[in-house]
Amino acid sequence: MKPSSQTQEREIAARFARDTAAHRMTVLHDDGLYRHLRFAAPERGSVGPFDLITWPYNLVVKAGWTFHFDIDATPDMFNLFRKTAFSGEINPGYWSEKVRAGRDEIEGYNPNLFEEQVKQHVVDAIRGGDAPRGIGAEVTRDIFEWGDISHEAGARKELEDFRYQDWTFGETWEWNFCDFTPGFLHCCHAIRRGIDLWDAAREQAEVAA
Repeated sequence: MKPSSQTQEREIAARFARDTAAHRMTVLHDDGLYRHLRFAAPERGSVGPFDLITWPYNLVVKAGWTFHFDIDATPDMFNLFRKTAFSGEINPGYWSEKVRAGRDEIEGYNPNLFEEQVKQHVVDAIRGGDAPRGIGAEVTRDIFEWGDISHEAGARKELEDFRYQDWTFGETWEWNFCDFTPGFLHCCHAIRRGIDLWDAAREQAEVAA
């Protein structure tokens, strides 16, 4: 995982934990593998409520974003998420492969990844003696200060158009500036948190019985 990816995931995990610390589970429907669970703080207008809905081989999470997961080999989708990540943790790489609806929202352009890759390429060129003197300042000014890099098309155009003393970035079409979106990571945490609360409630019920 790239450094900025790790930073983003930590930030989203911390924000999710803060927003949902007081959440409680409400069981709207519970009939075997058919479940509808709602998670929210008791106060009206609480931040970050979310729902988990399951039926055989399927799970839908609704948390401001909506993703539908399915896998033919796992009737109870809660088991899929339990077995592929430790309690309290997520596995967005593997889980993203199971998304049926919402795939367009899984990944998106990350300007931090763009900046990291561009700067590393320049550093490597300087160390290799391939870049002219002053290249770092020129890249900073032309691309990061003056360039329109808020979206992927603009970022790629800045790379294609950049030229300094006949030095260019060369072929960059294979460079990947996409990362998991905050929305997808948030929903992954919602699934993990929801299942953990569900399991804890079931354990308490068994003890009380």
